Amino acid sequence: MSDAGIGVHPNLTHEVVEFWGFKYREAKQENETLQTRIVENEKFVQEVITSSRNEMKIMQQKLEAYHAENANLLSEIGRLGAERVTLHTQLQLSYSQALSLAPEADRQRRAAIVDLFKAQPMVDYLLNETPPDLSFLSARDLASALRRDEIKTPWQLYFNPRPPNTMPLRVEGPCQPGYWFYPLNLQMESPFELIVEAEPNKWTYYGRYITRAFSGYEMKLSEWMTLDEESKTIFCSRVANQRSGGRQASLPTQVHIRQRYDSGLWNIPSYTLQCVGYDSELCNSLAAAVVRLERGHGESKRQAEVASISRQSSQLGKRRRTETPSTCGDQSTKVETPGFPDVENIRGDEALADEVEGSELIGQPGYP
Repeated sequence: MSDAGIGVHPNLTHEVVEFWGFKYREAKQENETLQTRIVENEKFVQEVITSSRNEMKIMQQKLEAYHAENANLLSEIGRLGAERVTLHTQLQLSYSQALSLAPEADRQRRAAIVDLFKAQPMVDYLLNETPPDLSFLSARDLASALRRDEIKTPWQLYFNPRPPNTMPLRVEGPCQPGYWFYPLNLQMESPFELIVEAEPNKWTYYGRYITRAFSGYEMKLSEWMTLDEESKTIFCSRVANQRSGGRQASLPTQVHIRQRYDSGLWNIPSYTLQCVGYDSELCNSLAAAVVRLERGHGESKRQAEVASISRQSSQLGKRRRTETPSTCGDQSTKVETPGFPDVENIRGDEALADEVEGSELIGQPGYP
């Protein structure tokens, strides 16, 4: 077979040229499109690189600023730490000075009390024996247990609890003059029977007193500084509530009042306490009322135990009625009866339920 070229029909030559011409133009267009996309992508990549470099520069600047700020903060922390140590030392020194100044303020008041009442007539009652301890928790329960027919004179009972529920009371003992700070719910120069919590839940009748403003002898800042935190908090809360018309004051109001006392802008007024009598009958009636409260508690406790035994017996009877003879014939049930305590051994704080949280004034008509 001869190597003759592939023949093309003369009519197809034009079509072949047009076909390959179209393919060429199509390939050329695609190549130009790809070149354009490559240029755009390179431009985008360059923009991303430039933006990343700028961001890295900004981050580097921020990092350097953070390092500088951190160094400044460390330096400031060191300075504040040294300042805190200095302030703590100064505070300890101030507290030590307050501890030394507070007794001097008390001594000055006591001397003024002696001068103030030295010309006053002595109380007729001479305390020949120690007043009995009154163990109770609820002042109103004690007052309700008093028998009015045993007391010939009208009375107003003022229960003054221990700190932190009140400010300190400066009276050496029953029938003695003294002073106190900011008494609540008391009318000046109106007689009242003072009952003081000498020990936790143990109260003592001090006598009949009159209180008056003790001008010029307000509580010193040094004395305020030596009070415990709980006493300060309770006192400021009561002052805030009183200034709010008896309503519960907000915490910011209490903090504001506390700041005024801490800074010395406000001080707590003091009042004299002058003993004008001692009601032995009232003292005996108070002791008898405590005994009645204890007996009432013992009786209530007995009734509660009897009721408990009755419920146990009732439940046992119900179980026996529902059981068959074969299941209960060989069994025996023993009900242990708890022993009843001796009334004389019941403690007063077990006999009462309420706690005296603040000074309380309970009165019987008769005093002006």
